[in-house]
Amino acid sequence: MTGGRFLCAALVFMIASACEGQTLVPAANGSALFSKPTDMERTSALQLESRILGQTRPVFVGVPRSFAKTTRSYPVLIVLDGEAQFPIAVTVTSQLAALGHMPETIVVGIPNLDQMDGRVHDMTPPGLSVSGSSKNEGGEKFLDFIEKELMPALEKQYRANGMIILEGHSSGGVIASYAAATRPAFSFVLSLDLPAHLGDNWIPHRMMERAGRMASTPLRYVSLESRFGWNDSTWALFTKTAPKDWRLTRQKVDHESHVSLPFVGLYLGLRTLFEDYQVRSAPESPTTRTLTYYHDMEKSWGYPVIPPSGLLRQLFEDLEMEGQSRAAAEAYRLLVDGYGAPADSADFNKRLADLAKLPPLTETVEGLLSTPAPGISEARRFIGEWRGADWINEEDKHEIRLRLRDSAGVLTGEWLSYPEPGVELVEKLTYLKVVPNGLDFGFMNGMRPRGMLIHEGRFDGEALKGVMRFGGVRIVRPPGMPGPPTVWFELRRVTQLRQ
Repeated sequence: MTGGRFLCAALVFMIASACEGQTLVPAANGSALFSKPTDMERTSALQLESRILGQTRPVFVGVPRSFAKTTRSYPVLIVLDGEAQFPIAVTVTSQLAALGHMPETIVVGIPNLDQMDGRVHDMTPPGLSVSGSSKNEGGEKFLDFIEKELMPALEKQYRANGMIILEGHSSGGVIASYAAATRPAFSFVLSLDLPAHLGDNWIPHRMMERAGRMASTPLRYVSLESRFGWNDSTWALFTKTAPKDWRLTRQKVDHESHVSLPFVGLYLGLRTLFEDYQVRSAPESPTTRTLTYYHDMEKSWGYPVIPPSGLLRQLFEDLEMEGQSRAAAEAYRLLVDGYGAPADSADFNKRLADLAKLPPLTETVEGLLSTPAPGISEARRFIGEWRGADWINEEDKHEIRLRLRDSAGVLTGEWLSYPEPGVELVEKLTYLKVVPNGLDFGFMNGMRPRGMLIHEGRFDGEALKGVMRFGGVRIVRPPGMPGPPTVWFELRRVTQLRQ
């Protein structure tokens, strides 16, 4: 792939007499298998002697950029109609992984031996007729080939971790959906333009049977549709009867044809399958919860999970500022194990060593967030709406408001700011503390550093005046660089809110 996200898989293999299972070997006619060589130059054309199918099957394999830098295992994305969809899948997965929308994966394309009869034979499950086929085609054996021969070979030779993501378009959507309906090993399935109506909704009925027969096994299933797809009533019944922990998505993709759907469908479908993996889905505060979030994800996936590389770098910086030496070291370990030692590893190691020498912070983000809200008996005087301004320079003040109320006997509230006309920003207060002659209140910074913005207000007559500071973080600036500017604020109560 010309984008440089995938490297050629240099395959070293040895066939020993005692070796069990099949082995992927370079395809004898590898160059002829690639219809678009410029798109495929960073992948390998291989073949596998299948005892199940009684055939030698060509297979395309692409590995992520981190593959040569690590010893870890990877999920496998298997795309059917590999001669057409493999280059698309390499492009899409590499970009989604780089953006933190899905984990890095090994991409495997299975091309058809014959575009007509062979394709229908492989992709038609027994009991269903597709394109005038019999009801005794080879779909079951084809899935056996993937699960019992191809995957073991990938685990042995490419460090596949056993996790299968199966994608199929049209007839490929038929066999992919059938795999989702009948085989627990296929728990991540993307179906594009599935002709679900075939055989009087034969595939949807099989999937509803799984909901009753294999309710305890996890399933993520995405159906994206342009020309074909589920009908509304059948999908509604399926989602109603399916276990609550299954992740099921159906979407109509506008402005695409049956032929053009695969590129957009792969992008949208993979992003949806891994929606919980995305950077924006992870909790941001307290920062230590982020690593726990991805660790807990392994329980639902059933496979190891490495967080996105960009997120791990960001986490390291946040945990460093929060004085979390052990957690920062864990974030860096995951970065190295998952993606290889970075070019600036010496800087990472120096910062970890310096962090270990510093005393722990006496004020932490976790501590601030867990501070109990004041009871109304001590905070009654603050209830109401306060209005005023904050500023760095006296000549440039911005309107702000503070709303405080009695909520079941404790003080709660919001901070409102107006950076420009017609724009109102509202932040729920996550820290409130009554102090002598005043009130401290704050919320997490929505940008970096991920500390808390604490406003320390003290009474000056009827006004509540003070400054804003970062809480729970240690900001170390390079020599000669000035510290953050002081933000001043002043508020006066204008109304009392009803309790």
